[in-house]
Formats: sequence, structure tokens, C-alpha cells
Amino acid sequence: MEKKLPVGIQVYGLRDLLENTPENFKSVMTKVKEMGYDGVELAGLYGLEPEFVKKTLDEVGLTPISAHVAFQEMMDDIDKVIADYSVIGVKYLVMPYMAEEYRPANPAGFKEFLPLLNEVGEKIHKAGMTFLYHNHDFEFVKLPDGEYGYDKMFASIPEESLKCELDTCWCDVTS
Repeated sequence: MEKKLPVGIQVYGLRDLLENTPENFKSVMTKVKEMGYDGVELAGLYGLEPEFVKKTLDEVGLTPISAHVAFQEMMDDIDKVIADYSVIGVKYLVMPYMAEEYRPANPAGFKEFLPLLNEVGEKIHKAGMTFLYHNHDFEFVKLPDGEYGYDKMFASIPEESLKCELDTCWCDVTS
């Protein structure tokens, strides 16, 4: 018997169907399942309660794998973020974007950012979840010491507190 690998979809790509229309959540998730997907990576809760999201995904038959959560939302109330997404059943919380003031092109801001990133990652790890960082191109900027910002992030934070969700679209291995 041939074993089929499960396939998930990043819901961020469907945001136009969900933002400002939380009543569409179940119908969109049903369509996702009908298209053959097994799981989802959430991109916010669209004003819905975590219990509703969990119930809907269970009814439709989709596994909640991970969730993109804005870093500011994590900084504002990481305990609530962990609690909400634990109810849903995600195993991975993902930082989807780095604010400009924290980027490696601004070495002072980047230096301030690393301990904050570590703090969030530690709390997520202690809660039994995994913290992932979703890259773009701006992390692959060299710092004054010649090290790439992306490499510095992962060298500065314990491995159990930060892992990567590598977006290969933004990686250029030729330079």
C-alpha cells in the first residue's frame, strides 16, 4: 500500500476570503478540505473565538498545524497567544514578519530585538510548542561584523527556543 504524505495550506494566501468576514471561515475551510488539503497554517483568528476555530476545523477534518502570529501580538500578551492556539491545537507558532526597526539593516534595533525574540521563544517552548521564524529577504543583510542577520538570530538564541520556517522564495544561494 502506498503511503500518502499529508499536505497543508497556508491560510494567509486566502486572507481576502476571511478578513472582515469571519462568517466565511467554515465555508472557506470546507472548500480547502474539498480541494484535498489535510491541514492548515492559520494566519490570525479573524475575530473568532479559538473554541469555534477548533470546532470548525474538527468538523471539516483539517489539522491545525501552525499559526502565523504577529510579533507585536506576541509581545503584547504571549500568554493569551499560547492559550488561544493551544485550544486550537497548533504545535507551531510562527513569527511571520520582522518590523523595519528590528531588521539587520538597523544594527541597533536588531540588537534590541534578539533578547525579545528569545523571551518569546522561551515562553513558547516552556508551553510545549515550537517557535518558528518565517524569513523574507531582509534578514540576509550583513551586519557590521560581516555576519548575516539571519545567522546571528539563530546563533544568539538557543535551538529549543527558535527554529526556522524557511521561505525559499526569499533565499538566494548564488550570492
